[in-house]
Amino acid sequence: MAEPTDRYLVRVKKRRAKLKTAFDPAGLAILAYFLLFCLAYILSPTITGALTLGWYLSLIIEVPARILYKIKIFPYRLAITLSSLIIFSILIFGISGIIPIILDEGRKLFPVLRDSFSSFSVPDFFRQNPFGQELMDGIRQAVSSLMQKTAELGVSIVNGIFQRLPGISTSLIIFVITAAYFTSLLPVFKKNLWRFLPASGRERARSFLSEVYGDIRHFIAGQMIVALFVGIAVWLGMLFVGIPYAMFIGFLSALTNFIPYMGIIVAAVPSLILGLSHGGLIGLLKVTLVLVAVNQFEGWVLSPKIQGSRMKLNWFAIILAILLSGTLLGVVGILIAIPLVVFFKRFWVWYVQEALQRM
Repeated sequence: MAEPTDRYLVRVKKRRAKLKTAFDPAGLAILAYFLLFCLAYILSPTITGALTLGWYLSLIIEVPARILYKIKIFPYRLAITLSSLIIFSILIFGISGIIPIILDEGRKLFPVLRDSFSSFSVPDFFRQNPFGQELMDGIRQAVSSLMQKTAELGVSIVNGIFQRLPGISTSLIIFVITAAYFTSLLPVFKKNLWRFLPASGRERARSFLSEVYGDIRHFIAGQMIVALFVGIAVWLGMLFVGIPYAMFIGFLSALTNFIPYMGIIVAAVPSLILGLSHGGLIGLLKVTLVLVAVNQFEGWVLSPKIQGSRMKLNWFAIILAILLSGTLLGVVGILIAIPLVVFFKRFWVWYVQEALQRM
């Protein structure tokens, strides 16, 4: 007959064995790789961020490449090359026109603000009332202070860009190389994925990664379609209301549309500056109406129809993920917030949830 202490030791051993089998070794390996990525970003944010952005762009390149490949006229590598040329040409053409437009319109903005304020008619009641005169003097001082601070901010931004130019150049080179090679090396990586996973749970891990990759690719493809519609709609809308550089605003709206919910804010700032510098308050109102109309159409019609129900992500979870990821990882975190949410959602279902049930 076994002693009580022996029975206790047997139960402890069984409990430890059950605990070990509850967590899949391959799942732990995947989580360890993610933690290594976070550590690499902390130690070298410039290089790791450029690699991550390059990977994200490679997913964008893959979308038209798969379309070209499915036509069965182009082999895979040729389709990747053509798609890369198309995407890089669009980016170079669009981004190369952004800086001259911003600099040129920035110089026009201050005279427009000054003229708009000086031509603003004040009722006689305010002119004759001491309180009204004090109020107008306060507004003049506030506008003057705002213009001065804006000019100082512009100078500091330009100086910061020149100071960080070597790091930006390095990141840009890594970004281009990564984007060009990640997509072409994807079949090789798929064949050798088993080398990075433990034997126990390897096939399950490959299925998990395949599902996560499929969801992320679905999201990227949907965002590309939505961005194309948004860019065209903003371009035509700005042409209709008579705002110059309509193609630039449309391109910027399409580019920032890859940041859900918050991309419209990034695109709105230069768009509103263009509307104000060329049309005053009326131009500002026209730009606002176009952006709001397109944003509402995208949020209520385009995204639900194109993205469908496959993603099944709550809007609050998306915004929270963007804020947290952006705080931790900067611009890179904002861009990859949705892929991170997809990864952790699938990881919980595939590994954590089942591990909790087995414990």
